[in-house]
Amino acid sequence: MDIVTIGLVVGMANALLAVGLVLIYMSNRVINLAHGEFGAFAVAMMLALTRNAHLNYWLALLSTLAATGTLAAIIERSILRRLFRSPRLIMLIATLGIAQLIIVLRLILPKPKLHGVSSFFSGAQIFPLPFRFTPIAFRRIVIGPEHVIVLIVGPLLALGVFGFLRYTSYGIALRAASENMPRARLLGIPVTRVSTLAWVIAGVTAAAAGILLAPIIGYSSGEAVGLPLLMRGLAAAMVADMSNVGVAFGVGLGLGVVDQLLFFWTGRGGLTDLVLLAVILIALLGRRRAVRRTTASEESTWEVAEPVRLLPIEVTSDARWRLLVGAAIVIGAVLIVLAPFPLGDSTTFFLSTVSLVAVVAVSTTILTGWAGQLSLGQWALAGVGGVFGAKLVVGFGFEFWIAFVVATIAGGVVALLLGLPALRLEGSALAVTTLGFAVAASSWLFEQTWFKGTGFMTKPSYITPTVYYFVALAMLVVTAIAARSFQRKRVGRNMIAVRDNPAQAAAMGVGIVRTKLTAFVFAGVLAAAAGFLWSTGVTLADNSVFDPVRSLSIMAAVVIGGLGSVAGAIIGVFYLLAVPYFLGGLSSYVGLLASAVGVLALVLLLPGGLARLIYGARDWLATRVTS
Repeated sequence: MDIVTIGLVVGMANALLAVGLVLIYMSNRVINLAHGEFGAFAVAMMLALTRNAHLNYWLALLSTLAATGTLAAIIERSILRRLFRSPRLIMLIATLGIAQLIIVLRLILPKPKLHGVSSFFSGAQIFPLPFRFTPIAFRRIVIGPEHVIVLIVGPLLALGVFGFLRYTSYGIALRAASENMPRARLLGIPVTRVSTLAWVIAGVTAAAAGILLAPIIGYSSGEAVGLPLLMRGLAAAMVADMSNVGVAFGVGLGLGVVDQLLFFWTGRGGLTDLVLLAVILIALLGRRRAVRRTTASEESTWEVAEPVRLLPIEVTSDARWRLLVGAAIVIGAVLIVLAPFPLGDSTTFFLSTVSLVAVVAVSTTILTGWAGQLSLGQWALAGVGGVFGAKLVVGFGFEFWIAFVVATIAGGVVALLLGLPALRLEGSALAVTTLGFAVAASSWLFEQTWFKGTGFMTKPSYITPTVYYFVALAMLVVTAIAARSFQRKRVGRNMIAVRDNPAQAAAMGVGIVRTKLTAFVFAGVLAAAAGFLWSTGVTLADNSVFDPVRSLSIMAAVVIGGLGSVAGAIIGVFYLLAVPYFLGGLSSYVGLLASAVGVLALVLLLPGGLARLIYGARDWLATRVTS
């Protein structure tokens, strides 16, 4: 009973997060991947107001909740409202950019004065509380003021949301819009205004959940703090079918109890993320029809995955165009080959790591842009190659290149297992599953002694910075050639056919199961190979370098470059990584800002990404040269 009590306290925060996710889904039919970041932003702001500005707790709390609700309203009105009639998958991708934008806002807040504690803290001694008393021992747990405040504020907020939905005109309008939005419009319901209100309430509940939870489980000022919060609410919301606030609240409470039982039984917190992933999978697979209510609108989204447009034969056969293209290829190849010699080791190493991240981005293009399987866990598959490869090299003494091959195969096997749910899930549901895998891999899989070595990767002495550059470059070139060849072959054409119209592809004899799993395995092999070599360069192989936030950044790079273009994926990665690198000390802020602005600008203005601009410039130049 004692563990159940503390579990209900933690579950109260989970329940509030789930309620916010359900409200947004009811109003917009989109899973808000930025939801956890609202909670993380509120915690950072609360700390800044109480520790730096020395505001009273209640005044700081009201100010933080108001600021978070206002931020949610601004985001909804300036970004989501412009995408209101867009396919839901476009809105889902937009929430990735919103999440990165909120991370930037959180990082630029004044850092709290924590007397030497810089990046992580836990316990009510540091986080502000409205009152304090001597903790009360209750069998195996200790009840402190941080638990009591949750039991007071949490139910009050929940009752407020339930009362709003049941007894107010806007609450009734929200429920009506969630059932049938076109009919709600015909009845005169202001669906856009209802959407704004839903975002405000969701932002406030996420903020309250983060503030209530931080004194109990601690808080990290790193980039990835919002994703665990998101997964806590998302699991409960999925069980509730993203449509029932009461069920979501109850399941959130239950998951809090499960969380504490697992912690007391095993002493490890990472197992909770694995359980949350299992809950999400079971909920999605068991309630497939309900979750896929937006499938029709999601299918049309893949028109933004613009393939490479071939020039007409009369242009490609023109002698002047062939001479220009040949000269550009030769000059580019010479510059790339000679690049490491005038550059220092630092810049050479940077270009090497960018090339390997670009390989992971190309694997995302294959899986998402061509096969239509929206994956937010590709960096976790790279982590499989890096972490397990380091275990083989350091732990088992494998020869370096043999370990490379084995780790690459392991990445394909894990990708195959990850692809099995894709046989029944797609769109937003698959994105949630792969994101859950990325979070669980970081907190659980990459911490297992049978999978993880010392956390460091050793490399042969002959791999100097220059050699490493050419190895990474060769990996990228081979990947690009293999991907383009893969696209032109029958299996590549089958992927695009399954993406565009699965029913018609099946009627034409295309093996849906085989095609989807082939895409997952091929993409997983590429990601794992790149992850192994990336760990070799940075000499690290643990969850600190294979964090789930990087998976979101890679998806952002692919969207910025162009969802269906290999060249676009490479350009997107260079854009995201080169901007912070060459701006030096501002890297942690500018890189995320560049990613967020890039995703949002391109989703709003240029869905085809930078590749569309590049193809347009190429076509213009070809016309000028051959005319």
